[in-house]
Amino acid sequence: MKRLLLILILTLSFQLLAKADDIRDFEIEGMSIGDNLLDYFNKSLIDNEKEFPNWPNKKFTRFQSEKNLDTYEGVLFYFEDNGDYLISSISAITFFSNIDNCLKKKITVIKDLKNTFTKYEIYSYKNDHHQDKTGKSINYITDFNFSSGASSRVICTDWSKEIRSDNELRVILSSKEYTYFITNEAYK
Repeated sequence: MKRLLLILILTLSFQLLAKADDIRDFEIEGMSIGDNLLDYFNKSLIDNEKEFPNWPNKKFTRFQSEKNLDTYEGVLFYFEDNGDYLISSISAITFFSNIDNCLKKKITVIKDLKNTFTKYEIYSYKNDHHQDKTGKSINYITDFNFSSGASSRVICTDWSKEIRSDNELRVILSSKEYTYFITNEAYK
């Protein structure tokens, strides 16, 4: 029942948005790219729980929250570790026991993104999930690349039985700067 309610809320949240040309116009859990994390979370909580991703380049750090969420089961934020706490990327996650339900929801999210934004290129593909060394977990990915340089990604991950995890839907929004970083700098 909880999952059905989450799906309904997720669908309605995407449908209520007006057409946008700027990724900052889109909200996840009431937060947008460019917002200050300190408007939503305590500084000491962020500082105590933030961590650097496993990238050679440490320009961005991340903070995760599973508390006080209305639509998603978890939200991950990336921000430059320069003291300003401005959100550069938001990744929201919802879990599904059945991959078909995840893929149906992914179609709905993609349709809503298409109806929300006007200037983008879209690519869909699938690949093996790098965290599953058996090669049996599959990502079903749709990328939106906006004319501004910002991006969005919608992913359903079909985890293998060896991983023993629920399948997941991720909706990711990334600023122009974060998109450039993750594409060109993170692993250098």
